[in-house]
Amino acid sequence: MRIARVLTVAALLAGGSAVAKRDETVELRTPRTTVRASVDAQGLQGPDLRLQLSDTALKGQAFQRPVDLKLSDQRIQGTVDQKPVDLTVRERPDVVEALGTFAGQPSSLTLSPDELTGSVGPCGYNLIIERDRKHYRGTRACGDVRDNDVFVAIPKALEKEPAAGRIAALSVLLSHP
Repeated sequence: MRIARVLTVAALLAGGSAVAKRDETVELRTPRTTVRASVDAQGLQGPDLRLQLSDTALKGQAFQRPVDLKLSDQRIQGTVDQKPVDLTVRERPDVVEALGTFAGQPSSLTLSPDELTGSVGPCGYNLIIERDRKHYRGTRACGDVRDNDVFVAIPKALEKEPAAGRIAALSVLLSHP
């Protein structure tokens, strides 16, 4: 009986770890694709994203293309897939906005506790927070393709990053058609 109790506790603890790990995953889900990456102190790691995030840079690979971005309090500059990135980041209480160019295309993105809207690279988003206050859901358009059921999850680990790092990581993810 004692062994069964120990195994049950071990299983519950392992399940708790799995839940914690899932909560630290950034995710973009559309009817055609799902992209997930774990977020930790080193950056974002997943099948499609291998990015190192620090206070001053976001570097690595995203969707088999190079990412080399320099971050400051109010600016994101560099390249994604060797195309220019130059975003001005503005932070107000509970709202972060980015305006400029991302991967060579005009971009304007707004992130607040209630919505994630705007365009980044070839994709435009209109997402609102779900009742659980953990996920954004809505529509996006990438070129001529429109998706009506788009889901974005931003983990606490990414929310805690400085505004430029948070917007840079989200822009890389959201610019994927």
